[in-house]
Amino acid sequence: MQLVGVLLLLSCSSVLADQEWWRTGVFYQIYPKSFMDSDNDGMGDIKGIESKLDYLEYIGVSAVWLSPIFKSPQVDGGYDIADFYDIDPMFGTIDDLKALIAAIQARGIKILLDFVPNHTSDQHAWFTKSINKEENYTDFYVWANSSGTDPSNPIPPNNWQSNFTGPAWTWNEKRQQFYLHQFSEHQPDLNFRDPGVIQAMKDMMTFWLNAGVDGFRGDAVKFLVEVKNLTDEPVIDPSQPVDFNNLLHIFTENQDETLTVIQGWSDLIAGFNNQDNKQRVLLLEVYNAINDIMKYYGGSNSTFTFPFNFHLLECITGGMTAVNLTDNINDWMNAMPAGATASWVVGNHDNLRVANRAGIEMVDSLNMMLAMLPGMMVTYNGDEFGMTDTFLRYDETKDPRGYNLGPDDYVIGSRDPARTPLQWDTSVNAGFSKNTTTWLPVNPNYWYLNVAAQSSAALSHLNVYRQLTQMRKSSIFQSTTTGFSVQALTNYTLIIKRWSGVDTAILIMNLASYQETTILTVPNITQMVVSVASINSGYSTGDVVQLSQGVSLRPKAAVILQNLASSAAPLTVSFLLLCVSLFMLVLN
Repeated sequence: MQLVGVLLLLSCSSVLADQEWWRTGVFYQIYPKSFMDSDNDGMGDIKGIESKLDYLEYIGVSAVWLSPIFKSPQVDGGYDIADFYDIDPMFGTIDDLKALIAAIQARGIKILLDFVPNHTSDQHAWFTKSINKEENYTDFYVWANSSGTDPSNPIPPNNWQSNFTGPAWTWNEKRQQFYLHQFSEHQPDLNFRDPGVIQAMKDMMTFWLNAGVDGFRGDAVKFLVEVKNLTDEPVIDPSQPVDFNNLLHIFTENQDETLTVIQGWSDLIAGFNNQDNKQRVLLLEVYNAINDIMKYYGGSNSTFTFPFNFHLLECITGGMTAVNLTDNINDWMNAMPAGATASWVVGNHDNLRVANRAGIEMVDSLNMMLAMLPGMMVTYNGDEFGMTDTFLRYDETKDPRGYNLGPDDYVIGSRDPARTPLQWDTSVNAGFSKNTTTWLPVNPNYWYLNVAAQSSAALSHLNVYRQLTQMRKSSIFQSTTTGFSVQALTNYTLIIKRWSGVDTAILIMNLASYQETTILTVPNITQMVVSVASINSGYSTGDVVQLSQGVSLRPKAAVILQNLASSAAPLTVSFLLLCVSLFMLVLN
């Protein structure tokens, strides 16, 4: 055991701008194919999502965004779109989506659609027209001639490589040219230097905004525009084979024209917002250095156009320290434009689950950290109750990023383990589907790790999560004058503090493999109340802590303390949550 101390000063203050709904929202990512199956075909669907709206309300999220549901041959899990205006039959119909939009918004929850602007499926009508050089579609995609002179042996125009292994160019025999695909060869890149593409994407967004969605999450936007002269990208290590990870992507990512395209989308959404005073958002997926990512905040529209923060996600590993986390959080906060909203993500469909990257013992602590940070909190479905990755055989793998690596290396690249069906209860297929098989196998641990079990348990990750979403609705997290600080007290002790007026909330997280005691010194406060406690902490909600005696936390545990002036509301909420859980236990 270690004994450490810290003086927490209340002199610094940061001020949040006006509270649009997303600024402190809890966003919940739904992977539709794995969320809930309503027609028992082994795949999740829109009606399945609608059947679980009670659950979304129960866990307290303020917005959901759906991974792609548009018509697609599903080569890349729906990120290969064949029609931006239609719903894939596996998920349902446009009427099903409109019904979901109305039902979810009636509960006060926002809904965002995932759209994929960089490329389409090779089965999209636009691509067929472009192959045939039909009027207005000739340059809809990025086409290039062979760099060789032998027509029987076409050579790619440069050394660009695909994210999914191999050259980023595929020869089209009919058109006698190569087309660019930064992902699968079945996902040709659109040409955003063509005015027709610019307008087509705006038309699509307008269609869905008119249908009532509250915004979009734009996928892979850093790839939108490439240099026009198709220059070879620099090779990092000439002694190694040329592949995606051995190139500096200075000609295929983060081009200035990309920001211009996104500004056009942002202006479109601003027009809708100004027209009816309904606030919509544009979230952007960008994996890059922080300085590059900051360029994606939407200029004059930066209040509602902003990138996801994947830097925190990439920091979440079994070996992370309080120093790592503190630096990571401060780097983002210090780099953000004035008035912009921070976003905090620790899990999604493209990465191993939090419980696998950091350990199941850290699930509560990391959700507590997210809840304490200023800005929007993002949760990938299943992470609220600690779902874990599922081991899949090569013959069960669907993800091309893994499958293309072959049976020996597929595990390195596959994203399928984090995409398996949600685990609702102990019935067949974890309550996800009554079909004999599911599109990906259900994790065998569903018999004890599921929503029903955790809803009725006195101590569970799910109930901790529900306490956190309710806590974020309190004034200290909604106030426009809430202060914030983060500090690595030791290499393995993280302190996050929020304060507003007389109200103070403090997170203490022990990342160490041993018990640690932290003594807090807070001006004018001698005792605090445990507002939320991780299930492994040894504390319970409502426990009173004498600061002079210290807070002893078990390994990987965390608590959120609030002073007596601000603790009444959270304690009332916790009591109500306990009552609801007991009621559900009686019903079950």
